[in-house]
Amino acid sequence: MTERSARRIVGFALGTGLFTFIVYYIAAVLRGPEVEYISWNPVHAAVLTVLGLAAGAAWGSRKALEGWRTLEVILVAVLALVFGLLFLGWAFVWDLAKPLNALLPGARDLVYGFWFIAAIIGAYIVRKPGAALATETLAAAAEFLAGGEWGLTLLLSGLVQGGMAELVFALTGYRRYDLPTLMLAGAAAGVGSLVVDYLFWYSDKTLGVLAIMLVARLISGALLSGWLGKAIADALHNAGALGSFAIAREEA
Repeated sequence: MTERSARRIVGFALGTGLFTFIVYYIAAVLRGPEVEYISWNPVHAAVLTVLGLAAGAAWGSRKALEGWRTLEVILVAVLALVFGLLFLGWAFVWDLAKPLNALLPGARDLVYGFWFIAAIIGAYIVRKPGAALATETLAAAAEFLAGGEWGLTLLLSGLVQGGMAELVFALTGYRRYDLPTLMLAGAAAGVGSLVVDYLFWYSDKTLGVLAIMLVARLISGALLSGWLGKAIADALHNAGALGSFAIAREEA
């Protein structure tokens, strides 16, 4: 069942990502006179492809959620609420880190990765298809409902970040939850976050600044989501709080 879900998620993700890329290529390169206002831009191509990957992973995950136990649903809901409020507070850290951009434009993104941690912790504890996507998306919704300053864009961010992390776990067949895999999932969520932010806020940035932001988010996602997420979940597990979940069985 898990392997079938993994194949479905990867298939939907790759298919949708390829579809968005092809559509953009046709419109921008093989265009007719009615769409001459669209020109080829490799950044736009990458953005649309990543959006397609995340959307496909999200769509492919929907059936997997139907087989969850009630206890797992409750846990993800609680994690989402807790981290949604923490995400709201992390905006204060984001503001404090603003001087980093004076040293190197885009360097402030080194603290961005905490906003992906819900996806990593949810997936690491539950270890079922859809966990990363569900936890991150619900956490973003909780942040939005609590008054997050970025409004409805938070929901799209949560969906894309969760979808990119979900894709990493799906590519392993939901069999690997070691530190490198968690850090890779956090980095993938960082790619998704920059794609959404580019659409709404950063389309005027130079390619050099965007590259710095991307590297910073890869590092931050790997550390503040992947490494820190594992450390938090392991602490909860060692305290005996997660005995009813897959983390307790598989780590044993």
